[in-house]
Amino acid sequence: MFGLLSLLVGTAFASPLLISELELRHYSTRLPKGPTADINASIVYTNFSVGETSVVYNKTITDLSYFVVLNITNNSDEWAGVDWINFDAAEKITQGLSSDSIFASVNFTNSVGWESEGAWVDGKWYNLTWIPEGWREPTGEGYWMEGVQLKDKAVGSSVSGNVTNIYMNMNGTWVDVTGRIQWIDYEGNVVDTKSERVNCLASISGVFFSELKFLCHAGIGSTLTSVSENGTVEVIENPETLHSSLTTNVTEGFNNLWAPHQSRLIAISTNRRILSEYVEQSKLEQLETTPIYLRASVHHHLNSSLGVYDTTAYIDEIKQVQLEITDEGYVYNTILSDDKMFVMDSFGVEVFIEPRN
Repeated sequence: MFGLLSLLVGTAFASPLLISELELRHYSTRLPKGPTADINASIVYTNFSVGETSVVYNKTITDLSYFVVLNITNNSDEWAGVDWINFDAAEKITQGLSSDSIFASVNFTNSVGWESEGAWVDGKWYNLTWIPEGWREPTGEGYWMEGVQLKDKAVGSSVSGNVTNIYMNMNGTWVDVTGRIQWIDYEGNVVDTKSERVNCLASISGVFFSELKFLCHAGIGSTLTSVSENGTVEVIENPETLHSSLTTNVTEGFNNLWAPHQSRLIAISTNRRILSEYVEQSKLEQLETTPIYLRASVHHHLNSSLGVYDTTAYIDEIKQVQLEITDEGYVYNTILSDDKMFVMDSFGVEVFIEPRN
């Protein structure tokens, strides 16, 4: 058995290891890409206010509250599920990397990793990988993984990056296999290159507040990885509570399915404390004369194809608006008249418009 494993992965060990003594993690075949739902989202209402400032644990913090409403519509003829939504309010938001970002340099280098069911390197087939328990200080322990880990290095501008090198994890060591490798892609094809990677991220500066809300009870504290069709990976990590960003989760039982051609109003709201540096007085004073940028992002899927096709998709709406300064705070409103009010559901997620008493 050990000889067979050594042949497959091209690695020899000082002492024999039986596969039964190790943990073998099976490779999960990616679903073929299928049709996606026609979803659109519009920011229809925002209201945020800044309260008192105090010092907690030697940090200056400020009370912040906001109430945001998104109108999310399923234009499809099938039921669609909304997995998560994200809202950002900032001084500036642009699609892709802005020209003044350090990541927009034509000499900027970045990398994206992925997994494959198997690969040929110099004509030799690999479909098992030894993953050490400690990468920086290997302990000798770890696990076998079905498949191989790959990573490409790209150099390019804010719009796209040309892949210059491809690496494969050879049992704990990333080896440059550029020009020597063929692998099986997610659709089962044998490929040997990634010529270009398009950047689909947004650049955000001067953030007032930001919240990522899971509607499918994914769990707070997890790391979300969103993979676009061209292979770009966007990782959104759970931020600290005192920062301007927040990750939240709905109460289990919320219905995150949209009927065909249904529109629903989804709210993001909170009262919390953030570091005062995110709401400096000089920045707030600019809001009276300077427009603010709002961004709504929605990740969704077609419910009828679960487990059969990958129908996940991701949409963005970025708009620049002028806030109205009221007694209640900084307001942007395109949906609520003076004689109407928002009424929240029991989950604190969906809102309905009803007459004021």
